[in-house]
Amino acid sequence: MSSIGYTPRILASSMIQDIEEQQSSMGTLEEQLSTGYKVNQPSDNPAEAANILRLQSVYSRTQQYASNAADALGWLSTGNTTMNQINSILQQVDQLMLSVSSSDLAGQQNALNGIATQISNDLQALVNLANTQYNGQAIFAGTGTTGPAYSADGTYNGGGPAPTRTVSTGVQIPIAVTGPAVFGTGTTGLLSSVPGNLGVLAQTVADLKAGNVNAVETTDLSNLQSAINQVEGQAAVLGANYQRAQEFSTQAQNVQSAIDQELSSVQDVNLPKAITNLKNMENTYQSSLWAISQSILPSLAQYIG
Repeated sequence: MSSIGYTPRILASSMIQDIEEQQSSMGTLEEQLSTGYKVNQPSDNPAEAANILRLQSVYSRTQQYASNAADALGWLSTGNTTMNQINSILQQVDQLMLSVSSSDLAGQQNALNGIATQISNDLQALVNLANTQYNGQAIFAGTGTTGPAYSADGTYNGGGPAPTRTVSTGVQIPIAVTGPAVFGTGTTGLLSSVPGNLGVLAQTVADLKAGNVNAVETTDLSNLQSAINQVEGQAAVLGANYQRAQEFSTQAQNVQSAIDQELSSVQDVNLPKAITNLKNMENTYQSSLWAISQSILPSLAQYIG
């Protein structure tokens, strides 16, 4: 059985192929060290490249949910603060009206006019609060306008439902409540410019100026207390939605953190290990270059042969 002979040309060709493979491997390692990633193009690892794209897609979507939740919290926080201010004003008005019913002010028009002035000021303060904005948008205007929710006379300019934010797949949270839901309409509302329907505070001011103490003690006070209940109910809605937005915000942040860790384990290069591997490859490459340079030197045997 004859042995297979390897000529210097065959050996050199094989060694050159090995060197080319070493160059390719070193190039891959150098790219990984430069970018910090193990997979820089799909051909590096098709399966992992697809997995990375999937994780990045989920991360991007979750990042948008986190941004939406943060925006929702800003809106709802502003709404909660405003509702507390509204309720504080209404409690002051309630005390003023109770002072009328607990004192014999009939015939004391100057005193009644003084209370009417205070309530008028409170009414103006309510109109200002009704036009509270967040990021340049009126929080009580619904989706119907980008301008003020209410005119100076109490006319509602908004419309449509309260705006929402998508905080998870298929989950939307209202980030505000509409003006009518808070301030009501007509004679039982806090703000109203409908002819003949002055609204609770405006009607109370009119009754005080007319000396109609009985109306202030009965109808007006009853309407005010109903309005306060309505405000408190909407404040509870905003508070509940704030808690929901906070929960989804935390959830989105936790998902982002988990994806970050998974992407790091799949994609990030182990730098110390990669540096060591590259150094070893460079040493092997230099040895291979020396070996092939020796193999292609003409030998005395080749000349004799």
